[in-house]
Amino acid sequence: MDSPEITRLRAAISRDPGNAELRYLLGAELAERREYPEAVVQMRSALDIDPKLHFARLQLGLLYLTMSQPANSLETWKPLEDLDENAALKAFKRGLEALIRDDFGACIGFLQQGISLNKQNATLNDDMSQLIDRVRDGTVIAAPIPGNLTPDFAKYGEPSGTKH
Repeated sequence: MDSPEITRLRAAISRDPGNAELRYLLGAELAERREYPEAVVQMRSALDIDPKLHFARLQLGLLYLTMSQPANSLETWKPLEDLDENAALKAFKRGLEALIRDDFGACIGFLQQGISLNKQNATLNDDMSQLIDRVRDGTVIAAPIPGNLTPDFAKYGEPSGTKH
């Protein structure tokens, strides 16, 4: 059974099916409920509609990583490399790519860089700090997927404020 929030988002999408932000928010809500396949469909649709919805791109890549699909994560994150060098999302992307390669030093460095660049989203910084702690204490080796990160993607704010 859908939550009231998911029901509202589905109704809004039925009225405005081309709204990328609504699809991203629905995907985030579905991911929070661990309905990963449909969450992927909604986030992918959001990016098809608006490829510059970069925060949705980072989140979709994280979702793929959660689903043990690192190749899909890497492919999804590729456009983030075109962001400015001072873009937090670019640094986070590079850190997560390093994690996938088991390059833990680079992972920590890029995630720390992203945290220092990200002045808008304390929740994301907290999650990346937790990931750094897991890399440092070695628990990430046993479970390379950032599973302890906050699954409530909606806490990261409105996607309209994430375009770079």
